[in-house]
Amino acid sequence: MFISSRDRDSGPFSVQQYKLSQTYHFRLEVKDKGEDGKIPILVVQKSLDRETAESHSLTLTALDGGKPPKSGNMNILVKVLDVNDNVPVFSKDIYSVTLSENAPVGTTVIQVNATDLDEGPNGEVFYSFSNSMNQNTLNLFDINPLTGQITVKNLINYEEKDRYEIEIQASDKGLAPLTTEKSVIIKIVDVNDNAPEIEVTSFSSSIPEDSRPGTTVALISVSDVDSSLNGKVILETFYSISAPPKRYSRRGF
Repeated sequence: MFISSRDRDSGPFSVQQYKLSQTYHFRLEVKDKGEDGKIPILVVQKSLDRETAESHSLTLTALDGGKPPKSGNMNILVKVLDVNDNVPVFSKDIYSVTLSENAPVGTTVIQVNATDLDEGPNGEVFYSFSNSMNQNTLNLFDINPLTGQITVKNLINYEEKDRYEIEIQASDKGLAPLTTEKSVIIKIVDVNDNAPEIEVTSFSSSIPEDSRPGTTVALISVSDVDSSLNGKVILETFYSISAPPKRYSRRGF
């Protein structure tokens, strides 16, 4: 930045020296243009960070060669423009949630949140699923690009899969967007939605009356695809014994 100053006096009484208020980010260089005098140049000497300081207020002092010297001051305000140098940052290191199977379509699973310290489009965040997501998972879940809310898209079956790991992206809207990825773990909770299945393998449709105790009549197999107590089966056996037919004597009833 070139800065011009004027002093109507000439020779040794013209501007001879410039001073800059204390600052770590700028320094002052003075070029001697001979008859045109000395020209101060403001130079950046340390990297600027808009997220730390949006502007810098400086004071430039010009002194002539008189004894005592006369001086004049100029206030300089340097505004720092934003560049897209910050990636979106999620509010949590780990996102984990439980979801009941058969949850209705539209049920909110979880809402993620990310912020970007940049301003304008560089700091506006939108959400999406990662390109690495498989189609089966994409068919089950949806994400709102503006709010980061993940919802159920189709019915979920615990017996098919009891855990999903979803990769989501938070991206800014800069000309060269910056993106951060995060995993969301969804654990599916089983509900008692399956009835026990019974399979009987019978060796005979009838057994002799003199069968010994312990004789195997049939093999019974019972299964329930639900988990934990929902899949525990209590087998109750009911017996039905048909009475033998009446025998009639020849003498009558």
